[in-house]
Amino acid sequence: MRAASVLFASVIAFAAIEGAVFHTGLYPWILNPDASTGYVETILRNEIKRPKTGPQILGIGDSRMLLLPRLSNRHTAETGYTFGTIATAGASPRAWYYMLRDADPTSRRYRAIVIAVESYDDAERWNDENDNNEDLSYLIARLQLSDWWEFSRSYHDPDWQWKAARGIFLKGLVYKRDFQDLLLHPRSRLRYAKLNRRDAFSWNYNYDGPPDTLADFHVDWAAKTLIAPPNADPGLVQKLKFRLLDPLPAETGNESRYLTHWLGKIYEHYRSSPTRLIFLRLPRGGFVRPDQPRYNPHSSVRDLSMEPNVTLIDEHFFDSLEKPEFFRDEMHLNGPGMVPFSLMITQEVSRILGPPR
Repeated sequence: MRAASVLFASVIAFAAIEGAVFHTGLYPWILNPDASTGYVETILRNEIKRPKTGPQILGIGDSRMLLLPRLSNRHTAETGYTFGTIATAGASPRAWYYMLRDADPTSRRYRAIVIAVESYDDAERWNDENDNNEDLSYLIARLQLSDWWEFSRSYHDPDWQWKAARGIFLKGLVYKRDFQDLLLHPRSRLRYAKLNRRDAFSWNYNYDGPPDTLADFHVDWAAKTLIAPPNADPGLVQKLKFRLLDPLPAETGNESRYLTHWLGKIYEHYRSSPTRLIFLRLPRGGFVRPDQPRYNPHSSVRDLSMEPNVTLIDEHFFDSLEKPEFFRDEMHLNGPGMVPFSLMITQEVSRILGPPR
């Protein structure tokens, strides 16, 4: 009986500490901003705190959604709209849904959500996005106990289903590495977290992008060779060869099913609101391989475009940016490319929405 009482008391104490530290807003306040969870929390905190006067437009996507609100908002007097972004490097469509749910819980904070996707044809990937193990780390501070079933079951791998379910209930397991780092360097962590809370918005808002370019690279499609300058980074050369010259993944429909579910979840979040969902297809790169995935008339975004308040920007709208001088690597725009990209989004989204009421 004594052993049982001690065990029961230990479980209760553990649950109380776990709940107080990791299931409240306490620990996210001191996360390492450079780690995955802290990075997402910084992005969301910046947007939630951002002053919002007048009709708002929000961009979302991964690291290729390089919208610069600083440039867009120089035209607010003409367009009537103010732009923000929660695009996050490495974030998946599954993560976008949960991020939007927290950034816009009433689904009425924005006039439009601009969602950047890689393809309008649900082009297959080599990896199964359902088993993207980064999503749990990215979202753990935002996942609620009520999410445990849907989120964990959205993984295909049984091991990750278990890790996700366990992590939602015992968040300390997901925070483990971050917490260990905090214990090793408490003072520097607290200083950095405070500095990040104060200045991260201006750091991101004033980001210019790198000047690196692919202008000295060339592709011979007939010979299937990449011609790189002598001083080229070997890692970049390898990534370019993989993206441009290696065979495309086999068509299985898996990516389409994944996107249909998670983009559909985003649509359901906004179904009853006046917010318009505007999809754009990202510029494909400085070089566009000739063997593109086949046209899919019933892709996730094309089917969604049949719903009210959903618009697809013409998929060739950004073709003019698909030049080596506008890209810094196999798929990311450089600083000079980000400028026209941002201004084209500003103009086209404003045209689609029309003048604010």
